[in-house]
Amino acid sequence: MKEEEVINLSNKFNFNPVEVFPLKLEASGREYWRIINESKETAVLCYLDPKIDDHSNFINISNELKKNNIRGVEILYHNKEDGVTIQEDLGDKDLISIFNDNNKKELLEMSLELLVDIQESEIANLEEFSKKDLINQMSLFNEIFCQKFLDIKSDDSINDLIEITIDKLYEHPWVNCHFDFERRNLVLKDNNQLIVIDYQDMKRGPIGIDLAGILADHYFEADISNIKRFINFYSTKINSKYSDDECFEFTRWGCIQRNLRILGTLSNLFLVKNRSFRLKDMPLILKNLITMIPNEHSSKIFLEKNIEPLLLKTIEQL
Repeated sequence: MKEEEVINLSNKFNFNPVEVFPLKLEASGREYWRIINESKETAVLCYLDPKIDDHSNFINISNELKKNNIRGVEILYHNKEDGVTIQEDLGDKDLISIFNDNNKKELLEMSLELLVDIQESEIANLEEFSKKDLINQMSLFNEIFCQKFLDIKSDDSINDLIEITIDKLYEHPWVNCHFDFERRNLVLKDNNQLIVIDYQDMKRGPIGIDLAGILADHYFEADISNIKRFINFYSTKINSKYSDDECFEFTRWGCIQRNLRILGTLSNLFLVKNRSFRLKDMPLILKNLITMIPNEHSSKIFLEKNIEPLLLKTIEQL
């Protein structure tokens, strides 16, 4: 969108901004703008083309989180026809921005406590991921990332990995699954309260997907020994008691599903919409996928020898 369009949409809410600034563009197509009025009050306008999708799921989940005393986003205004919500401005202190060696332990433990609260809450009318959903998401790795983005035929070992992963996911306990529970979707307020955002894709799903999101983040190299330390903290907080080893395996297979899916999604975003802003993240996403695949599985060798160098070369040439 252009600034003039943002101003016009904001005026419908009688916010009357004098300044507007783009914040971020999501893979989903959502655009976020900070809007500022004459009194220096700020809010965030989120636009989603109503021909593509709407904000109803986000609004419903916001209300359900509030009922469970979980801090989500306050929605000030919604116009379905225009594809707009006006939301409270939570500032810029997402965990990606403020994360460092001194605070990482505290912030990750806070994140895991919040995750447990979300997983164990009663959230009405939440859909469940189907087996077909989870398989199709992983298949994007073969169909889009390998064949269309890298121009390479995938290996049978990847198909085997997908089959094993779906079986493993159905051994997980199924809980409320944010589906993108990572540091950029967690905001720390000045009162040291952690707020979750971008939860419009939440469904009932395998417990390991969100554990992978926060413990095998796309912006930091996965360290298995470090992941296991935080798994120990997590396993002491959940009502249903699973061993540390079980929780790590949940995280492993959640990470494999998540990273196969996201490599395909980001490739498609570039190929179809020419959005290149996430290409730089792909080598680390692939590296973390390789790290989490069991050593004995042959897909690990295929990814290391064939895919990893080709991805680096492809991105370098773009």
